Amino acid sequence: MGHGGSYEEVVERARAAAAAKRLSGEVPEGTGAALDRLFLEVAPGGARPEGEGLEAVVDMLGRYRYDPSIALASGPGLRGMVAGLAKRALRPVTVWTLRHLTDQLNAYHLAETEVLRAIVQTREAEGGDRGVPG
Repeated sequence: MGHGGSYEEVVERARAAAAAKRLSGEVPEGTGAALDRLFLEVAPGGARPEGEGLEAVVDMLGRYRYDPSIALASGPGLRGMVAGLAKRALRPVTVWTLRHLTDQLNAYHLAETEVLRAIVQTREAEGGDRGVPG
């Protein structure tokens, strides 16, 4: 690895830098937890790790796919009904327009995930740590 050091050293430096920014007031306390909650609200179902550690994160990446479809769910009332009708009308056009792009993104994502999986397997074979320290 370059001058960055081991994975554990990089993680430790990142955590120390984040703690320093929180202490200085540059990043308000609770920002990380708020971002985690926001992510869980908007992330697709496959974009959540099932378990702890690096292997669980790589498995999560393997489940995730980009989807060009727009969600059809809309809010209540007349406005929601109109939005739902518009979404139903636009959905075939958006899928047709974005399918080529999402196919490329999914192919890249699959290759990226396989590289990460190979890194995890190599670390495990070399007796390295199996997960990301909590």
